[in-house]
Formats: sequence, structure tokens, C-alpha cells
Amino acid sequence: MIAIWPGHPSTVRFRLRQHPGMAVSEPPGEQSPEDDTALLTTALNHYWAWYDGGYSRALQLVNFYLVATAIVLTAYTSAINGKHYGIAAAIAIAGLGLTALAATAVLIEGNAAALAEPGLTELQNRMAGRLRVGPIRMHKFQAARTRRRVAVAVTFGLGSLLHIGALLYALIH
Repeated sequence: MIAIWPGHPSTVRFRLRQHPGMAVSEPPGEQSPEDDTALLTTALNHYWAWYDGGYSRALQLVNFYLVATAIVLTAYTSAINGKHYGIAAAIAIAGLGLTALAATAVLIEGNAAALAEPGLTELQNRMAGRLRVGPIRMHKFQAARTRRRVAVAVTFGLGSLLHIGALLYALIH
């Protein structure tokens, strides 16, 4: 068994402070967080991981929705071709439920990911100022957030219209 102590090279704290290009760090409490490059880098990585993870899950949900909708439409088409209009109506209602659940889940994941945006903006500004590298401020959130919400609304709005149209067709025949 290997004993690990605070200054041991395998501890995270030791490795962060020994990385080439990192500022020499004082023990906790002796240096302000604004001056600790390793701490800023770790915080930035945390916010990016939160942001990226949330939007990755949202995109996976959209992909799931598209595949599931294709399956539902295939079942609906088969029911219509077999003149089983009651079954087709039930499948269209299930498609509406799928659309509602998927849209809700995508919005929840997107909103959870958006919680990281203020922290990302702050950390990018601090690191850009400290490193004197303006292009590090590469993320503009407000316009991107609006575009994402419009895309979600259009995607799931069209999906809802598709299922409502399918339901009406099945009920009329």
C-alpha cells in the first residue's frame, strides 16, 4: 500500500500546480482565487463539462425523438393501409404523447445546461483579461439560446402538427 500525502506527485493538487506554464500557487487562504490560474482552469473545465453534457443530452433526445417518430409513422402508415383507423388514431395519439414528452425533456436538459452560461462568461472574461487573449471569449450565449429555443419550438411544433393531422385523417375515415 502506498501512502499518499498532500505533496505527493500523484495528488491532483500537486499535479495542477506543477504543470508547465501554471502560476506558482500558495497554500489555500494565502492567495486570492483571481490569481490562481490552475483554479480558474479547473472551474472553466467544470462549467464547460456541465454545459456540454447538458446540450449533448438534449441533442441525443432530439435524435431519439426523430427515430421514434419514424417508427410511429411507419406503424401509422401500416394501420392506415390495412384500414385499421382506430389503431391509426391510437398511434397518432401516442405520437402526440411522444412529442410532448420529448419536447419537455429537451427543454429541461437545455435549461439545465444554460445554468452554466453565466459562470462560463465570467470565467472566460477573467481568463482573457489575465492572459491578454481576447479571442478566448468565444461563446455568446443570448443569441444562441434564442436560436436553440426557436429550433426546438419549430421541430416539436411540426411534429405535433404531423401527429394531429394523422389523428384527424384516421378519425375522418
